[in-house]
Amino acid sequence: MKLPKVIDYSHGVSCIDTEQVRPGMACCYLLRSGDRYAFVECGTPHSVPGLLGVLQQRGIALEQVAYVMPTHVHLDHASGAGMLMSKLPQAQLVMHPRGARHMIDPSKLIEGANAVYGAAAVKQMYGEIMPVPESRVLVAEDNFRLDFSGRELL
Repeated sequence: MKLPKVIDYSHGVSCIDTEQVRPGMACCYLLRSGDRYAFVECGTPHSVPGLLGVLQQRGIALEQVAYVMPTHVHLDHASGAGMLMSKLPQAQLVMHPRGARHMIDPSKLIEGANAVYGAAAVKQMYGEIMPVPESRVLVAEDNFRLDFSGRELL
């Protein structure tokens, strides 16, 4: 498998191309704090094998990923959350309450996308959009602060 392009920045931040539609169009970020990791954004289900490949290439165990944090529920940013979470046994999905319900039950997102693009196109663009178990969702109310191994995320 060809791995997606990764750009490493300072302070434990890596930018990973999610290869949404074409290379260079969308990305997610892998954050490191100590020996724990977090994804900010996750792309589509089509992006998940590449994200997991980057972890494997870097020797990062799936259990070291503590959080998946889509910034919003647009399908290009968050439709891969359920699939990614199914592969990361220790991770929690961190999401604002307005989006958390759609990650737990993505049926309205899928229904809306089907109405706009048609079911066949949605399936081709986004693949299988899986729900995230409610027990693994950390609802981030307004002004939420997350202690990420001593690194505060707002």
